[in-house]
Amino acid sequence: MAKAAARQFLVTIEGIDGTWAQFSGGDTTAEGTRVRDGGSLKAEVLAAPPEVDDITCNRAFDPDRDQDLLNSLLPLVGQWYTTVTKTPLYGDMSRAPAKPRVYSNALLTGLTEPEVDADSGDPARLELTFMVGDIS
Repeated sequence: MAKAAARQFLVTIEGIDGTWAQFSGGDTTAEGTRVRDGGSLKAEVLAAPPEVDDITCNRAFDPDRDQDLLNSLLPLVGQWYTTVTKTPLYGDMSRAPAKPRVYSNALLTGLTEPEVDADSGDPARLELTFMVGDIS
């Protein structure tokens, strides 16, 4: 079995054509608190329910594919729910048999339009941010 490179994932967003080049976030954490009864030296640990960090997906902006998407998503920020899926791939980019990570009930909370720089040859990037409701 070979280790996976960061490029060996397929990221899709339900309702949007194409795939996404970069994915970040989605870590699951639960805040903990230590409590002691009076006179006790040992603490009990209590945990809040787990929460999933916001996720961000971005890709190089293609005006033929993405301008209409950008225009249609702009008024939906804070209103549109979808599912984001991150599927592991092998080095030859075929799907690994492992179950994909599915971020459902994901609310679009941010849309970052491509930056403009007349002196740059770097790719312009479209970025979407989601607040995650559930993960499986």
